[in-house]
Amino acid sequence: MKIGISILQDGGVLFEGIDPLLHKMLTEIRTSAELDDPRVEARFYQSPTTDPEAEDLREDWKAFVQPDLHSAFASSREVVDADLRRSSADKKGHGSLLIPRNHIDHWLSALNQARLALVESHGFSEAEMSRQPENLEDLRDYALLQLSIYGLMQEWLVSLLD
Repeated sequence: MKIGISILQDGGVLFEGIDPLLHKMLTEIRTSAELDDPRVEARFYQSPTTDPEAEDLREDWKAFVQPDLHSAFASSREVVDADLRRSSADKKGHGSLLIPRNHIDHWLSALNQARLALVESHGFSEAEMSRQPENLEDLRDYALLQLSIYGLMQEWLVSLLD
């Protein structure tokens, strides 16, 4: 079965024919982005400078900017999670997912978070990220497939904003 992608009159996007594995990966966007890993945390909340003379700037950023980023990231993951809970499946397990127009930015954010977290937590190199996954029972190969799927979904959604 092929996935159908429809752009609705209100600007929303309807994905139909989502197979169970793809649906499972989509439901893992939130958990992938919320990995409890110091490398992921450091990637999400990078310091604005490494200048040893700018300790005040780093402290201000941590106090005033980082909490807003944390809140915005969490909000996007919650929106995606809610959209996924509203998805449906037919008798064969093929699902449909509606992403309202005003949720597209949240999806782009959550997909990006998930991709960054997967790269950091698995320590993928550029070369590894360009290889094809071979064994989906292997956690690294499964994560590579997630990276590809999430990136493709980002491309589709970005193209709708143009």
